[in-house]
Amino acid sequence: MAKLTPPTAPNIPLSPREYNPNQQEQISNALRLYFNQVDNMSRVLTRPINADGVSADFDFIDFNTTAIVTPAKGRLNWNSVDETLNIGMDYGVVQQVGQEQYARVGNTTGVTIPNGTVVGFAGATSNSLLVAPYTADGSQPTLYILGVMTHDLPDSGEKGYCTTFGFVRGLDTSAFSQGDILYASPSVAGAFTNVKPTAPDNVVVVAACVVSDATDGVIFVRPTIEQQKSYGTFARTTDYSPAATNTAYAIEFDTTRVSNGVVIGTPSSRIVAGESGVYDISVTLQYSSGNSSSKDIYSWIRRNGVDIAQSSRIVSLSGSGTYNPVFVSEAISLNVNEYIEIMFASTDTNVSLTAVAPTAFAPGSPAANLVVEQVQL
Repeated sequence: MAKLTPPTAPNIPLSPREYNPNQQEQISNALRLYFNQVDNMSRVLTRPINADGVSADFDFIDFNTTAIVTPAKGRLNWNSVDETLNIGMDYGVVQQVGQEQYARVGNTTGVTIPNGTVVGFAGATSNSLLVAPYTADGSQPTLYILGVMTHDLPDSGEKGYCTTFGFVRGLDTSAFSQGDILYASPSVAGAFTNVKPTAPDNVVVVAACVVSDATDGVIFVRPTIEQQKSYGTFARTTDYSPAATNTAYAIEFDTTRVSNGVVIGTPSSRIVAGESGVYDISVTLQYSSGNSSSKDIYSWIRRNGVDIAQSSRIVSLSGSGTYNPVFVSEAISLNVNEYIEIMFASTDTNVSLTAVAPTAFAPGSPAANLVVEQVQL
């Protein structure tokens, strides 16, 4: 390629006293040629220029791999420690290209979210997600987890960066050892724990401790997010007898033993699913007879007020004061906020769902014990 040479302005003669169309056309042609040259040079100047002043396309860019560069917003330089390029960003954040990934996030919590805080989804605004400190106590779905803040983010309307993969530095990790797996804390919002939580708390692996230090600690973020399954165990701890024979009664529950996404509804015979899915319904009912006459007891499951076909179990009782447990189990598909009920009926009113108090050698026995477990999302 030749060097770029500025175009030479044409020599425009003085205008004649009288209008001459031939001369006017010559002047117009000269000006047209000159400005075409200017336009062409403008287009050429938008391409890179080498040391000789020649327009050329880049084949590659070499960065100085030994230079010590002060990070700055918009600055690109070689990082000799991580062996990659650094990009200077807002809030003094420096991204290692190919080794870190960020989500652009906003903060409307009313307070500053500190660097190193575990955050989860809290809504959305223009061009970004909103985040808030995440607590793994079961109050928020595991799917809401996002990552770890890589700088202090004030509630100022400005957007910042949440690390979803890669290093977060400058933390107090003195409570952990190098190599510890770090979980979202179920007790302190936005914090880590190296003790795996247990149900009903959520188990969310967020990071690993790389450097244990009170001020210069480093973690590597890689959230492992699994959709939490819903479950619940419920009991009836008081007796219940039918008022009439051959009449269906819904069993009301008075105790929640453990629950995550499945709750006792209104009335308390309704067990409500908070998430859609297939649920394994298992209930143990403890019956006792009030006299020696023979009687049949029916136990079954209803979904949204409709009997589940072929779910009935029948037991015959005759001995007065004897106990007889009945077990009913079905797999039932439920949508969000749909419910199941446990039903029973008897051919004799001298029968009871019976709770037994604890003894010196054995714990108490509920009249009914129901386990609801989501087996498919």
